[in-house]
Amino acid sequence: MPDRITMLNIEFNSSCNLRCRWCALDHTRPRAVMATQTLETLCAQLAGGSLPNLARLDLHNGGETLLHPDLQGMLAVLRAWRPSLDARISVNLLTNAMLLTERKSRQILDSGVVDTLRFSIDGGSPEGYESIRQGARWQTLQRNILRFMRLNRASARPLATEAICMVPEGHTAPMHPAFAELLGLMDRTTLRHPHNWDGSVELGVDDASYRRIAESRPGECCFLLERNLVVLPDGTVTVCCNDLNARGVIGTIHEQDIRTIAASPQRLGMQAAMRAGRRAAIPLCHSCTGFFRP
Repeated sequence: MPDRITMLNIEFNSSCNLRCRWCALDHTRPRAVMATQTLETLCAQLAGGSLPNLARLDLHNGGETLLHPDLQGMLAVLRAWRPSLDARISVNLLTNAMLLTERKSRQILDSGVVDTLRFSIDGGSPEGYESIRQGARWQTLQRNILRFMRLNRASARPLATEAICMVPEGHTAPMHPAFAELLGLMDRTTLRHPHNWDGSVELGVDDASYRRIAESRPGECCFLLERNLVVLPDGTVTVCCNDLNARGVIGTIHEQDIRTIAASPQRLGMQAAMRAGRRAAIPLCHSCTGFFRP
């Protein structure tokens, strides 16, 4: 139901500048970029109380947010609507930082709307990072993050920072000093193991830890299927941020309020099937590990 939604992803841009080894994004799909009017439509619905228990807005999904051609304009829309939204909602932006120029850094800081800037930094070493995040360069990442940190410290409204770092299951090697130093600059670092996203693409990852947790929670619904929705660039809505390729679309905010979409029979039927132990009957979820509270 709508009052169970606590996390809403807004995908500004569907394409990515990297080809990461542990990502299921289909790069052959046409690129889509969200228009400011679509974001206005969504914000008006949220301001009307469509998702009453929303706790966070994540300005990302499968694509790289900084590829949006009018990032400043999109953030300006959010800033204009911010006073009409619940003050408890946090706004977060995740980036691979390859495009985090001084100009974009200042746009994010000056927007006054982003609360936390999060960085995807995988691997545990510069060499491991470049091997996993194909197309990225460690020196570029390091330079861009260090510059952002300097600007952030000098900002009138410093943002919180977080590194999302994935390392292989069973990884025990100590982090490279330069890698550990960069993570040490963050307010928070979240370590994760790679997972299979929605299971539609074989990524060659060991996701045993996720599967063990799922198996220990029979009769429960996946946290993301229950608590999350994603608004894609064209205004369509999918049920889960693991659905990087829009396979689980259940409506569009241009035709229905997002509250109505959240309560759609299709979404509630997926949840009921999962609780009944019939995940195999859910096309989007049958090969996914799901996310469950440990």
